[in-house]
Amino acid sequence: MSKLLEACLSNLWVQRFTFGLMGLDLRQDRRTLRSPVTYLVMMLATSFELCTVCGFIVQQRHDIVLCSEALMHGIQMVSSLLKMIIFVCKGRELVSLIAAIQAPFLRANIEAAELRVWRVQNRRGQIFSAIYLLMCAGTSISFLVMPVASTALIYYKSGQFVPVSSFRVALPYDVTNPVIYFLDCCLMVPVLTFFCCSTTAVDTLYGWFVFGLTAHYRRLELELQSERMQSSAGRDLDHRLDQLFREHARLLELVARFETGLRDIACVEVLLICVLYCSVICQYIMPHTNQNIAFLGFFSLVVSSQLCIYGFGAEQVRQEGQQFAYQLYQLLPWHEWSPHQRRLLLLPLQRAQKETKLAAYFFMLGRPLLVWIFRTAGSFTTLLNTLRAKD
Repeated sequence: MSKLLEACLSNLWVQRFTFGLMGLDLRQDRRTLRSPVTYLVMMLATSFELCTVCGFIVQQRHDIVLCSEALMHGIQMVSSLLKMIIFVCKGRELVSLIAAIQAPFLRANIEAAELRVWRVQNRRGQIFSAIYLLMCAGTSISFLVMPVASTALIYYKSGQFVPVSSFRVALPYDVTNPVIYFLDCCLMVPVLTFFCCSTTAVDTLYGWFVFGLTAHYRRLELELQSERMQSSAGRDLDHRLDQLFREHARLLELVARFETGLRDIACVEVLLICVLYCSVICQYIMPHTNQNIAFLGFFSLVVSSQLCIYGFGAEQVRQEGQQFAYQLYQLLPWHEWSPHQRRLLLLPLQRAQKETKLAAYFFMLGRPLLVWIFRTAGSFTTLLNTLRAKD
């Protein structure tokens, strides 16, 4: 059991597993789109269900309650489709970034303290990824199993086939036929698998990058605190400073690549999450019938976790950069150095004190953005509730 748990917490296991189920590969020596057929089937099935949701919204456009319920499912489908299209387009760039973040910790001569930092951060990332995967899996399973179980229970009690669904859509076929209902449930399997895998894979990969960059900053802090740096002098000090500053410059380049590579995905997440969160809130405050409580509970956890990943993840990278700038000034005995060595410190100190900005085009990721999302979602919810009251 311990070996199985260790394997599940290995580096990028959750991401490789979920991307693999969609026909994608994170290995640098392989094609990103490993199985185009699997990927295309999931995309087409999800696109078909999205069209049925849009058709239902058009039909029920005067009913705020029904529209808000359908909108919740439609927005999540749009989010999954857009994020996976962006990932496939930027796949090689992101896989290259993964290799660049791992490279310093895969050296044969790496010190034990640095390796420990990497393992601690990686384990934290994988534990969070595993929990997030369970939440997404619970959302998908409850979405399909609960209606099927309710349909079977009604048939067992009354002998009549009354199909139950987790969401209302405008289907081009009659699901009151048991065979058609069974085929529709089979169609939902790739759709729900796509939702679970795309949401888990992309969001936890963003989180993995955050933990990886955190490990890089902690590694540089260990170098600042090392006895070799504190006691070096002369040419040896110049060499160690040069090495430290080069590593810091490479780290800032990795942060810039991280911001550029995931900017589009973060922008999609921020643009859609306000309306999505508003739709989720509406499920609790507006009157509904036959609500799938298990699905709604899991889905609420997933949406809240998405906000934390992108908001607090960006805040974590920013704080690690600030912390390194403080320690660069406080830990190095610069007051004992020669004027030449002090001048060497000016440019890296200035570079370290520059604020790390992780943007999503129109938005700056961080805690203020989370507040804005909650306020906007609350405004949308109040508007919809007012419209419902007037009707």
